[in-house]
Amino acid sequence: MKRLGIILLLMMIAGCQSTGTTTRPTQHAAPNSKAAAINAAAGAEYIRLGEYKFALEKLQKALQQDPNLVEAHNIIAVLYQRLAKMKKAEYHFKQAIARAPDYSEAHNNYGVFLCGEGRYSESEQQFLKAISDPLYPNPANAYENAGLCVDKIPDATLAEKYFRTALQLNPNLRKSLSKMADLSYQNIDYLAAQDYIARYRKVFRWTSRILLIAIKTEHKLGNQDKVASYTLLLKGQFPDSNEALEVRQGKY
Repeated sequence: MKRLGIILLLMMIAGCQSTGTTTRPTQHAAPNSKAAAINAAAGAEYIRLGEYKFALEKLQKALQQDPNLVEAHNIIAVLYQRLAKMKKAEYHFKQAIARAPDYSEAHNNYGVFLCGEGRYSESEQQFLKAISDPLYPNPANAYENAGLCVDKIPDATLAEKYFRTALQLNPNLRKSLSKMADLSYQNIDYLAAQDYIARYRKVFRWTSRILLIAIKTEHKLGNQDKVASYTLLLKGQFPDSNEALEVRQGKY
């Protein structure tokens, strides 16, 4: 049950791009393994609450009690990433993976870290390692993460492939829907862009970015009533956004 608690808490702290854990990583039992698991779970909860100081204390204690507790390495790596301690974050991601090569959650989280560091090819490989585990419960999120990262290379073709796969597995992924609307518009497939925008709006609230894509798409399709409606929404809800400025300047 303590292991389950850590897993559930990991799923809560991993953020927009990170996902839940998968098969139990193999690790050696330590004399204080139960106490370490309790401290790791407490650390994860403190991260969820934004209490990073207490989280760090608990996670450091957990690793003192059991240096092989891979969940603690993964969680503290996420924490160090949030604290902009990038060398320490990478060290602990590598420690988690070295101790449990099939620990897909660590691969996914390490992929997010590498993408943030601009190491896009390395990042993609970490996501693919997570996806390769047939027991990984959130492959859709890993595919989305891969798409978001390769899109920064930029490799729009490969990004589209990953986003499409992600949406096949989970039709309600916010970032994948938004990016596919954008990519469809760029590919001059305005009806597809319109469809992705409609799918997005069934589940999520407007953002300034998706509204701008909607305005541009409807303008290309000649639907001026929708252009006017979306423009009012953009100016009303996001008056200070770059997208609103772009529309005011007529850049669509």
